[in-house]
Amino acid sequence: MEHAKHIIRAVLLLVIAATVFVLARHFAIPASFGEYGPYRSASVTEHAAREPMHGEADSCAGCHADEVDFKAEGKHAKLSCESCHAQLSVHVHNDQKVGDMPIPKPIEACGWCHEKLRARPEGFPQIVLADHVAENGETMTDSVCLECHNAHNPSE
Repeated sequence: MEHAKHIIRAVLLLVIAATVFVLARHFAIPASFGEYGPYRSASVTEHAAREPMHGEADSCAGCHADEVDFKAEGKHAKLSCESCHAQLSVHVHNDQKVGDMPIPKPIEACGWCHEKLRARPEGFPQIVLADHVAENGETMTDSVCLECHNAHNPSE
């Protein structure tokens, strides 16, 4: 019976640990968890109630109609303005301008999508940026792409 004390203590510790775990889990996990699957279903309504940060496709047209129309004629027509610039909420909030829209360095913005990578589809326009610049007799600067191309309509 001498060793039974150790077993009783171990079982008692396990029961206490299990009780603490069950109580902690009960208070830590929200009631809506698992209601519709392995996630917190209340998060759907919480996210839906958040104010949007991104604009729709035509959200820039109210103030920048000329640029939007010009872009619509070119190869970047299906590209959202926010793909190259920041999200709309940085520039406009409740139809009021809150700050200047960041304009990325063209060499970074253009290179982000058009630098040659094997992972990109073959029909997608890709270049080795350094070779392309050298072939056209330009020098590598932050705005070298704009020497020959218009960012909103590169075919122009």
